[in-house]
Amino acid sequence: MKKGTKNSSSTSQIVRDFAANNPTLKASEIIRELTAQGHKVYPALVSQALRGTAEGKKPGKKRGRKPGTTNKVVATPKAVKADSNSSFGNLKAAAELVRSSGSAESAMQAIRDYQKIAALING
Repeated sequence: MKKGTKNSSSTSQIVRDFAANNPTLKASEIIRELTAQGHKVYPALVSQALRGTAEGKKPGKKRGRKPGTTNKVVATPKAVKADSNSSFGNLKAAAELVRSSGSAESAMQAIRDYQKIAALING
């Protein structure tokens, strides 16, 4: 018979009707019983057929966002401008100078020597 006529019934409807008549049965028991009656049912079909019905729903926490809530935009703080004398880049360069010189005293001596040479050139 053609689907959609009065006398035809889908397998999903058979599963739903059987589950409604036997609310205590689990999906595996429904499959076993309907297979014994000669219907071709499998776990995915039973699961899909019972989805959204009272037999297929399980109590528990609902998933998703509550109605009426929206995304909250959190403003990120803007970067604070640092003085050129206290910037992190200058600090890293100074640390590299001390490391390459061997000690802070020798780095200070190198800076003094640089200042003397710069004064002679610009001078």
